[in-house]
Amino acid sequence: MGKMSTWKKYVGGIVVAGLLFTSSGCSNSSPPQQSQGATQSTAQEQSQPKKNSPKVSKAEFDQIKSGMTYEQVKEIIGGEGEVVSESGNPGDQFYTVMYQYQGEGELGANASFMFQGGKLINKAQFGLK
Repeated sequence: MGKMSTWKKYVGGIVVAGLLFTSSGCSNSSPPQQSQGATQSTAQEQSQPKKNSPKVSKAEFDQIKSGMTYEQVKEIIGGEGEVVSESGNPGDQFYTVMYQYQGEGELGANASFMFQGGKLINKAQFGLK
């Protein structure tokens, strides 16, 4: 199990780095400050017991389009994703959150969705079927 967790973190890190790299060229960068509100939000989510997260299929991934809200994405997939990255203050124009979902498909299949200002700006998947 330890090797699996390390492997997932490695793949997740690559996905996060790729999304952050591609999104940084799409918009003006926001001030490099981490808010206490963002830290509190992440801490609150970590303190809540984890539920079995829904898995996303390739068909669901293909239905999800830029500009959608997180609520719309949750409706398509059938549940909440795991917050893997967050910056800025909720409600701000440049507030950015990335959610990751386990995927249906190959071992390690997953999908990540990045929202800025409440709208989907980037999505990525690995191994979905």
